[in-house]
Amino acid sequence: MRAAFFFAAFNAVVLAGELPEDLRTGSPNEQFRVRVVSVGDTNTRKLELRTPSGTLLYSSPSQIDGTDVLDYFPEHLRWSPDSKVLAIAGGYSRNIQTYLFAWDGMTFHQISLPTLAADYDNPWIVPIEWKPGHRLSLKITGPHAGKARDNGYSGTAIIAVDLARKTATKLEERIK
Repeated sequence: MRAAFFFAAFNAVVLAGELPEDLRTGSPNEQFRVRVVSVGDTNTRKLELRTPSGTLLYSSPSQIDGTDVLDYFPEHLRWSPDSKVLAIAGGYSRNIQTYLFAWDGMTFHQISLPTLAADYDNPWIVPIEWKPGHRLSLKITGPHAGKARDNGYSGTAIIAVDLARKTATKLEERIK
């Protein structure tokens, strides 16, 4: 009876879109956990990658690729099926990008996203889903500052992550 109740409650939570944090932020192989933690008494949060026992494996800097990252958004977190690459949206209200972190067997390394939405102002670029071969689908929308009116845009992109080279390459980008 308890198992049936737990299963029913768990299904209700999943269907409502509210997953417990460990399920939402844990890697598929259960070796890693993502935490987004406050930095002192500021409005800034940083990304931490840890083992299930709490050992710190990676802590994000305040700037990545020359861009200030004030926050990370776990609701836009996607682990590759093999748990080797984490894609997570981060940035600030006007400019949200996807950041990639790859596991090499010892530690995590940040991988730069290729240039996307180059001719568009204030994009939000968030990960959607992983496809076979370490390919990642991304959603692009904007602008997210000022008054967009009829000048809004949306689109998609697909990138490929090369773990050996620690690079990402744009395969496709479509924006309307």
